[in-house]
Amino acid sequence: MKLMLRNIGCLLLFAVVWVSCNDDDDVKVGKQVVNPVRVKEITGHNEHWGDYTLKLAYENDKISTIERFDKNGRQKGELVITKEQGVMTYSLDDYVYKIDANAIADLDQELARKYGAGNYSLEDSIPLVAKTIYEVALTLDEESVVTRQKISYFTPKKDFGVGEDFNNDYPLERVETYIYEYDEKGSVLNVRLFVDKYSPGNAKDYVSRELYKCEYEYHGGKIVTNRIYTVNNQSEESWVLMEDRIYTYSGNNLVSVKGDGYSLEKNYSDTRTLSLNLNGETTSYALDEYGFLVKSDNGKGEVMNVTYESGNGNFYHLYRLDREQEGFPVIK
Repeated sequence: MKLMLRNIGCLLLFAVVWVSCNDDDDVKVGKQVVNPVRVKEITGHNEHWGDYTLKLAYENDKISTIERFDKNGRQKGELVITKEQGVMTYSLDDYVYKIDANAIADLDQELARKYGAGNYSLEDSIPLVAKTIYEVALTLDEESVVTRQKISYFTPKKDFGVGEDFNNDYPLERVETYIYEYDEKGSVLNVRLFVDKYSPGNAKDYVSRELYKCEYEYHGGKIVTNRIYTVNNQSEESWVLMEDRIYTYSGNNLVSVKGDGYSLEKNYSDTRTLSLNLNGETTSYALDEYGFLVKSDNGKGEVMNVTYESGNGNFYHLYRLDREQEGFPVIK
């Protein structure tokens, strides 16, 4: 589930990789990047969804729908897109049972009496309700460049309970708010990050806020350092350097990012196949000719296969925008 949320933005849970800032006066505004291909379909398996297929459609180079289907072809979720007061919100919803297990058993008996055993589909008869598992709210500038991104993570329950204890809500777990600044090529240069945590038992129970900032330092078009800061507890205007993450390359290929207690290593079998070791956890990736992710496998049952079509798209809206700068393969 964590791999899935990191890669699509549900799909994408939940270790925070901190980010930072250069001097604001020197920041240049980025430009919208046009890609040669866009994701059309994602198939895979994870602990929460099991076997799944995501089917995407576009209108004017922007995602118009994402529908999720299970291995039997039943729709089990969708992406809901809303726009209000200049903020575009993408809500990835699961369809969950609206009634508890006891009510489902009663419904099964009722249908059996009415139609006879084997003459109905219980699964298709159970009422469903949409529950958001992952949400991204974007603020765009006049050139449609993302300046602010708020990502909300909700906790899916494994057991909704029965009777008076029945509760199919997905509690809010954390909210990560990113404020982006770019260089003239459209690469992320500076990021400010606010991490708000909430009580699992009460989504309205605000627990804590953490503040971070970082700077991506470039040399010759490559990132050489990710300089990470946290706020001084005594003053939100005072920042303390946490660590420098140093980038190492072999030719044009990034091979490692090293920091204090942080290690990302990339080992290439060829130009399109690699394994990525993040703090001891290894995931294998396959890339297309543009360097975009087409397959991932963490060796623990979580796999993903991505199919592209010609055309520009905005799938990058669904995951933190500096993920590529961190050294991870991404879906476009």
